[in-house]
Amino acid sequence: MFGKKTETYTYTAVVGDQEHYPDTYSAKGSLTASSRKEAMDKIDASARSRGYEVLDLDLRKA
Repeated sequence: MFGKKTETYTYTAVVGDQEHYPDTYSAKGSLTASSRKEAMDKIDASARSRGYEVLDLDLRKA
């Protein structure tokens, strides 16, 4: 049985804390995901786990 096809995505995200806006930070990286939506969900979950919200996201297939 075959698994889901994964692709590599690179991203640049601007993240911030709503309580301390306009303090924002830039995050860059890459990840593997089976879809663009899954990649966006992973980035969002990672930011939220650190207490930030994604304010802007540039996501591209590598």
